[in-house]
Amino acid sequence: MDVLVLGGTVFLGRAVVSEAQALGANVTIFNRGKSGPRPDGVAEVIGDRTVADDLEQLAGRRFDVVVDTCGYVPADVRLSAELLAPTSGHYAFVSSINVFPGWPEQADYREDGLHQGDPDATRADVSPELSESESYGWLKAGCELTAVRAFGADRTAVLRGGCIVGPHDSAVGRLAWWIARVSRGGEVLVPGCADDPMSLIDARDLAAFALSGAAGAFEAAGPPARDTRGDLMAACQAATGSDARFTYVGDDWLAAQDVAAWTEVPLWVPGSPGAFAPHTAEAEAAGLTWRPLGDTVADTWAWQQGFPGGWRPNERTPGLAPEREVGLLAAWHAR
Repeated sequence: MDVLVLGGTVFLGRAVVSEAQALGANVTIFNRGKSGPRPDGVAEVIGDRTVADDLEQLAGRRFDVVVDTCGYVPADVRLSAELLAPTSGHYAFVSSINVFPGWPEQADYREDGLHQGDPDATRADVSPELSESESYGWLKAGCELTAVRAFGADRTAVLRGGCIVGPHDSAVGRLAWWIARVSRGGEVLVPGCADDPMSLIDARDLAAFALSGAAGAFEAAGPPARDTRGDLMAACQAATGSDARFTYVGDDWLAAQDVAAWTEVPLWVPGSPGAFAPHTAEAEAAGLTWRPLGDTVADTWAWQQGFPGGWRPNERTPGLAPEREVGLLAAWHAR
């Protein structure tokens, strides 16, 4: 099997490469050569997907599966999809659950349908009235249309990713932050309740599904009713062997202290019943499987320990500053 990965050097793209190699595939990656080192054993084509002349390096080459992990602007996806469609078999486009305008605020976020994306849109076409999240969803919806238009519905997988976690998440690190925090031990502020649902998908499981050849539109998210926030904390503690003590702090109280959901406290989205309740039945029927949450946490922790001096959050990683956490815990106990 010959596989082309658009991207291929960081997080999900890296996972796709590894999963493809495990299947015995010949893997080619196409990227700008700026985001990460070339994985061992792959052929690399350096180029910018927004530049037609760069993409011409792939013209006429035959691939059984193309996995697009980094498509964001419909006009750019059109360039690659139309060039590859005549000589490639299957196109797996990694989209986002953000294509549903009702997500995550609505429990049944699919009821209002998808963003009405434009398959030929550029960044300049995004309405200034849309929020950052809405703009992202609108663009991704247009990319979906572009991919299907080029390859046809029977040769396209639209993978609407949920919250993707796992080893090598050097871009954001939401799960990695929680693991690192629990590893330090002591009293840990945890938002909400222990039985709050969590739906996280390991990048490696999403990668395997992308390579499966399934055609259709799928919510490629974590299992919707398997894990809880308490399960996540227990998995972090088990993996790190820490002496952490968990104090669950009410959503409303945290909001009253101006604690920012998602951006300041990772994996916390209060008042959004759809956030961790994806509709994954179609994907599961088509072959999506999930490894245990504990395995994802343990493997992520092992990856974090490989950093000289230990893993450190970057400027994009959300998370409470230690002094902020201490102050909030003191105020919670004194209320």
